[in-house]
Amino acid sequence: MTEVLGVSVGSSAVRMARPDLRLHTSGHQELDFHSDTVDAHWDRAEELAAESIGVVLSQSNGSQVEATGVAYRDQQQFGEIQQAMARQRLYNYRLVPEARAALAYLDASGEIGEYSTIGLYDLGSSGLTISVLDRATGNVLLAERTTDISGDDFDRLICDNQLAKQGMDLQNTLGVQEFTSRCRIAKEQLSTSGAVCLPGDSGVILISRESFEALVTVPIEYSARLVRDVIARSPQHVDAIFLIGGGARIPLVEAILRSWTGLPVVTPRDPEAVAAKGAALLATPVENSAPIVAPPAQSQHSAPDWLSPEPTDRAATSKRKIRGAALVAGGLAAVAALGLALGYGGSEEPTSAPTETADTVTDVPSSSSSVPTTTTTTPLPPAPTTTVAPAPAAPVETYEAPQYEEPAPAPEPAPAPAPLIPGLPQIQLPQIQLPPPPVFELPRF
Repeated sequence: MTEVLGVSVGSSAVRMARPDLRLHTSGHQELDFHSDTVDAHWDRAEELAAESIGVVLSQSNGSQVEATGVAYRDQQQFGEIQQAMARQRLYNYRLVPEARAALAYLDASGEIGEYSTIGLYDLGSSGLTISVLDRATGNVLLAERTTDISGDDFDRLICDNQLAKQGMDLQNTLGVQEFTSRCRIAKEQLSTSGAVCLPGDSGVILISRESFEALVTVPIEYSARLVRDVIARSPQHVDAIFLIGGGARIPLVEAILRSWTGLPVVTPRDPEAVAAKGAALLATPVENSAPIVAPPAQSQHSAPDWLSPEPTDRAATSKRKIRGAALVAGGLAAVAALGLALGYGGSEEPTSAPTETADTVTDVPSSSSSVPTTTTTTPLPPAPTTTVAPAPAAPVETYEAPQYEEPAPAPEPAPAPAPLIPGLPQIQLPQIQLPPPPVFELPRF
């Protein structure tokens, strides 16, 4: 027996669905699903989805999964799911957009009715996506997403409300996570209950539906304004709005959208699993789904080059080699210039071997200003009768003391500007030149 698997990847949960066609006594088939949910509130949903799919495929239980469909939200999640599936060595799957998966399920289940153009209101943990779809073609005519309203925001509103009532300030991280998780459970239970009381180690959560609706009315009305704007910009007339995602279970959402848009608002059965069920209906076997064989230099169990955490940068290595060769060549040129400055360039015989020059150039800086331009020589001791002349090949340089030059006399300061008397005509007063002071010479003893 072969089966198909549908998966939707949300930020707080991974949902899997497998269709089960049951033949009833009336002679028609009823579309039903086996659904599973994996909590991903504290893990990366894409990695958890790939691991869950691998576990399901490994546990055959007498049935084999022939195809897998995975619904994705946007292009960023498309790439993240691909990378997570490649790390798990899974290749026989097909990625489908969430909106098209939802349309496939609504059409197959008959819940879409006679509507030809529908609007999808998908409120999840991470944000809200509003889409307009054409039922005949399956195309998405218009879509808009925002993170200004989300299920996580509703959880935080409940959390802040309860902490303010009890006068609590949770400092422990584990306490905050536990308290937030119970706030999320309280939000889900308020969809069907009038009040919720959840005791716990970090405090008791006690809230009524009226209090919760008072907290979330403003963000839900903001989302209704976005829906009305998308509908107004739609190229086709929207016949009805369908609510999917976990936020669709909040009764206030349906009431506010119906009041603000004036359109029929439909909440299908299990709205949070609609995308997973539609992905199962669109799942088809992928041809040539075998993994790509690694080249002989790699092991078949090693990760591909594009997943390697430390890729080898051959271009950078080549550049480093070129820069090293240029440094040695520049050092050799500096040593040759130093030899010419010392007066050894005119000799016909070489004064040093090339290997010695290459050994000493490694520590010589490349700047020519740091090379000394003068040398010191030690004179030969005098003999009693004869004087030894310096060798002709190495002439001795003599040091000449610099001659002192008297500095030029400082220029006389510029004459001061003529003073001006305020309130009177500008009269230039003559400047008086004082004679220079006499020079006194002290007597010498």
